[in-house]
Amino acid sequence: MAIALRSAPVGRTLRPAPVAYVLDSVLDTFALWRQRTITRRELARLDDRMLHDIGISQIDVEGEISKPFWKA
Repeated sequence: MAIALRSAPVGRTLRPAPVAYVLDSVLDTFALWRQRTITRRELARLDDRMLHDIGISQIDVEGEISKPFWKA
């Protein structure tokens, strides 16, 4: 993502504008939540053979897909 920078005198480092930093943080959090939702939805669609292939039990799947999107 693009970050807005403030102009600074020569020799000083440029820092992200506080609003841009907060906005980036919020957008990153929303993207993470969306990815968790998608991943859990895909995990719920796997059959027993596929779960066995990746070493996950149906109980593990139930525990993971029952979590709200904001929990890791």
